[in-house]
Amino acid sequence: MTLEFKAAVTATGQITLPADIAGQIPAGKELHVVLTWQAAVDSDALRLARTLQEKSLAASVEDSVYDSLA
Repeated sequence: MTLEFKAAVTATGQITLPADIAGQIPAGKELHVVLTWQAAVDSDALRLARTLQEKSLAASVEDSVYDSLA
């Protein structure tokens, strides 16, 4: 069975299960826990991606100018 919910880690490192979720888990059952979260965007990587996109767009425009001359 898979249950999904959103939670946050407290300052003391605890994660609280919502009561409705906890009520669905049989006592003593072993759990397999997977944690996911949204990673922060690296500003350097974002800047590099924009630069590459701009260069690609510029090259595309150049190519279309040459194509129109043919």
